[in-house]
Amino acid sequence: MARSARRKLKLMERVRVRSAEERVQQILDERTERLAARKGGAAAPAGILLRALVCGTGRERFGLAVDAVAEVLPPQKCMPVPGGSPALIGLFGRGGRLVSVIDLALALGLEPSSTENDNQHFVLLRREHPQVVLRVERAYAVEDILPLAGDDATGFRNDAVTGYGKVRSGLDGQDETLSLLDTERLLRHFLPTSLVPGV
Repeated sequence: MARSARRKLKLMERVRVRSAEERVQQILDERTERLAARKGGAAAPAGILLRALVCGTGRERFGLAVDAVAEVLPPQKCMPVPGGSPALIGLFGRGGRLVSVIDLALALGLEPSSTENDNQHFVLLRREHPQVVLRVERAYAVEDILPLAGDDATGFRNDAVTGYGKVRSGLDGQDETLSLLDTERLLRHFLPTSLVPGV
């Protein structure tokens, strides 16, 4: 009788351990599927207009989703960060908190602006910890962006670029193509992975 009770306890223990392992595997599988879906479906389908803040650096134009932007600030004096990435140009204080300043051109591997000037803008991202601004040569306006599809939307040069879009602007209603950026992907290279959602 004691032997059969022990046997039943062992069997129950094995079932409990196996089901816990299966639950862990199921959670990992679901997370993998969500990450794969996010990578494959980060850009909006063609035909759907996106609201984005159009920024410029050099000859390039970029679209930052308005949901990711908290505020556009004038340039601030920054304290350099010794030993930091070249794109991390410094820190400044705002509301009793430190804000990291990342140069968008350098973060994307582009030629940075030759000099700092009063026309530059700091784009404060909508995130709590850490607070980050992107230094851009110019923040133009919030526009409706039409994402491109097919061959027009391939060949991303950077994993932070999730697609391309067109905005109607300029003289004679010319279409201007810009790169659509995922700010969290952009920040992965500058922040500890524990601070980047979805990693």
